[in-house]
Amino acid sequence: MAGRISSLKVLLVFAGLLCAVSTQVEARRIRWNGNWAFGCDFYNRDLKNERMPGEQCGGACARTHRCTHFAWTRYNGGTCWMKFGSVTKSDAFSTGDNTMVCGVV
Repeated sequence: MAGRISSLKVLLVFAGLLCAVSTQVEARRIRWNGNWAFGCDFYNRDLKNERMPGEQCGGACARTHRCTHFAWTRYNGGTCWMKFGSVTKSDAFSTGDNTMVCGVV
């Protein structure tokens, strides 16, 4: 019976993989500070972008007609990506880059 894999071994390997995946997801959880967080972005829905320091991005979005959420990156010296449409914090995804900021207004 050499070469046969027992169902117990398969189950243990599968359980180990689930633990590894669970740990990776936990590490990528977005930690919100009110309505903004580090290391996140939202898919698509770009309204416009402007070069500016990160700490000005949320305010710029709030002053921009139709802007409902934003992301800031270091691109081109610092770019605020103003976005539109209905979103919640749960729509954000982790980028793994803690220099990025995203938020909702």
